[in-house]
Amino acid sequence: MDLSFANGIAAVVVAAVLVAYWMFPPLPVVLRTARPIVTAIGILSWIGFRLFFSPPSSFLDLFVDQLHRINELLVDVKLLSDLWTVFQDVLGMLLIAATWRFVYCLMHYSLSEWKELLIQTIFEWSQENIPLVKNELNKVKKQTAASVQQIIGKDPNRILTTCLPQDGIDATDILARLSSKGRIENQAWQNGKVSGAVYPAGKEHSQLMHSVYGIYIWANPLHAGIWPTVNQCEGELIAMTANILHGNDETVGATSSGGTESIVLAIKAHREYYGRKRGIAYPEVICGTTAHAAVDKACELLGIRKVSVEVDPVTFALDPRQIEKRITSNTILIYASAPTFMQGVIDPIEELSDVALKYDVGLHVDACLGGFVLPFAQKLGYDIPKFDFECPGVTSMSADAHKFAYACKGISIVLYRNEELRHAQYFSYAKWSGGLYATPTIAGSRPGALVACAWAALVSMGESGYKRNVTAILKASQAISDGISEIPGIRVLGTQVPTMIVCFDSINMDIYRVGSKMSKRGWELNSLQNPPCLHICVTMNTVPHVQDFVNDLKDSVAQVKLEGPAAKKSGSAAIYGMAGALPAGPVDELMKSFIDEMLKV
Repeated sequence: MDLSFANGIAAVVVAAVLVAYWMFPPLPVVLRTARPIVTAIGILSWIGFRLFFSPPSSFLDLFVDQLHRINELLVDVKLLSDLWTVFQDVLGMLLIAATWRFVYCLMHYSLSEWKELLIQTIFEWSQENIPLVKNELNKVKKQTAASVQQIIGKDPNRILTTCLPQDGIDATDILARLSSKGRIENQAWQNGKVSGAVYPAGKEHSQLMHSVYGIYIWANPLHAGIWPTVNQCEGELIAMTANILHGNDETVGATSSGGTESIVLAIKAHREYYGRKRGIAYPEVICGTTAHAAVDKACELLGIRKVSVEVDPVTFALDPRQIEKRITSNTILIYASAPTFMQGVIDPIEELSDVALKYDVGLHVDACLGGFVLPFAQKLGYDIPKFDFECPGVTSMSADAHKFAYACKGISIVLYRNEELRHAQYFSYAKWSGGLYATPTIAGSRPGALVACAWAALVSMGESGYKRNVTAILKASQAISDGISEIPGIRVLGTQVPTMIVCFDSINMDIYRVGSKMSKRGWELNSLQNPPCLHICVTMNTVPHVQDFVNDLKDSVAQVKLEGPAAKKSGSAAIYGMAGALPAGPVDELMKSFIDEMLKV
């Protein structure tokens, strides 16, 4: 070839590369843009290849044939031949691993999981690429805006502050503005008509919390040397909780910002201890369909597959036999509740403990609601099954101090059977340029005032105080349950053991409309789904209003019956009615819109 011609070709190639570099995005951007459609293009190409060309060989045959041809070219050069052989060994092992992963997914993923994945993939693609779908979804969002505003109940005449004031507002004015609003808003829970949400223990106790918080308002447990008393309070709080839940000298724990963080930390600890140490690349957590949404959050954050098992349709409890069937070599944890948020059911922890021990996996008990109720109910003689560290297979527990321990909002305790498991929860970074850095939980700085308040709550209530409140709450729950049983058209769900939750549904009317009627009477109940139902979480504020609840519920049911099934839905009834008729993808978008409305000024 003429040298000048070759140089010309090289110059053209270099010029083309330079032009492409300046005119087109960087290669990583191009690859990132193409990545979402690569799979679709590959599938369509394969379909077209098969339909129109009908090759006699499979892709695998063609691939192996090409490997043989390369091998023949390199056979005469020993070094290259040896390297090529090693490369083929590695390629073969990767192919075996990928094939095994594919077979594993086919064997262990349920039909409903594949269906949900397909529907979600189609929805996401359609939402991004089909204008009609995007426009229809926007219409639905606008239609639900009125319902969302009705539920949130923002004052249309409220004063808005969206820019930093040039000069600070006087403290007296700030307190006056917040006090006037606070008095009105606090009446919503002080009248005893709110399900859960607020867990007071009387005016004197509230004043104690207020005073203790003021003492340590600036305290931060991250700096234990500055506030050693807060550090001591935290240690004693963990120890007292462990003692309540039948822990021993080896039981350890930590405080967190709430039940969700406690559950996330527990699952993170099991991923490290039962997952990575065993070489599990695709860890799995097995739970019931009644598991708290915090499990979904943890699995999403930590890259863990959540394996959901249907609960018993009558008792709403986990079936240990069904759990055992879903255990695989990738299982790191079984998740159970004591009780569940929905129906207030205590899962069969003793039997699940045996399963966990048999397969050498972890067992977390979510006692965020029951941690400071069930132990005292046991001591009072209620028929509460074993649910805590009395069961040898239980490896971790979570209990919210800001619920029925009557601490200020924002503190929970996560416990572990041993120190090694707690170590797997920690975050430590020895090479950070800011120094040696380690924290027990996700947060760095934490409010020490909450730790001190939780400690003060436990020591001020004492065992007698908790027993007194538990007695009142469980009697109120039983009275509500008995009252519901006498109202034609609705029925109580999940009533094996009395807890603070009373759940009910209907087989012949829209239960969400009953909930809307109760809202108009001042009651704020929890709307649940799968199946559609309502529940009330009984607190000390509910206790004096048991008969009012039963009477209002009876009247609400009667009103819904009188209106008939054709009556227009509004508020949460409209939202839940729409949610029940749509797949998960569009509902997720509606929930995001709901949060957007809450975060608006």
